[in-house]
Amino acid sequence: MIIKPDLTGKETLLEYLECSPQEMNNAFNSAQKVIEYVHERLGESNYWQVSYNELGWLYAGVHTMRGPFIAETGVGPGSTTTAILEASKPFRGKLFSFDLGIKYGESEDRPVGFLVPEDVKDRWTLVLGDTKKTLNGKLSYFGPFDVFFHDSEHTYDHVTFELETAYANLRKKFLIVVDNFDWTEAPIDFAKKYDLNLINVVDDMCFIFPRSTTPR
Repeated sequence: MIIKPDLTGKETLLEYLECSPQEMNNAFNSAQKVIEYVHERLGESNYWQVSYNELGWLYAGVHTMRGPFIAETGVGPGSTTTAILEASKPFRGKLFSFDLGIKYGESEDRPVGFLVPEDVKDRWTLVLGDTKKTLNGKLSYFGPFDVFFHDSEHTYDHVTFELETAYANLRKKFLIVVDNFDWTEAPIDFAKKYDLNLINVVDDMCFIFPRSTTPR
């Protein structure tokens, strides 16, 4: 299950990340171990996890951004959590994950984040509860953050809330990743409001990041 990045039209992103095409390809090669691990554990089971191509881009984004403080909303089985923690291993990145903690069904006894390997959990903090009650307080206390990944409730109001909350707690150089970004106009409206770049990297995942002239 080998995946390769399509770098067509992503010159602005590579420039922002200070990353050459070869370095991006190398990051994807490193992501293969995570993809194989997730595939081995989940197989064809559907936990509403991101696609393998999206997992590769998330890994590569975190790995090349090299920001030590990362936050994500929506954990599920922990495929993205694992990718982020593995991608940030070289620089000991810390991940703060937010999730409602609801099981997939009455017969499902696997907890949120059951895929996350034990050897990376020392850099992982899981916060359970509604992000409208938990996100701002935790981000402002532990921040500022370098990377924010949204993959929780995809309604316009909720996406807007999370992106606005994250933006207030990000460093000047940051990367925002949104899954299912085309479910509402919220990510596009947010990017327009703050004059940010928004690039659809693969499937329905986008990266949002500053223009070189964007003031903070």
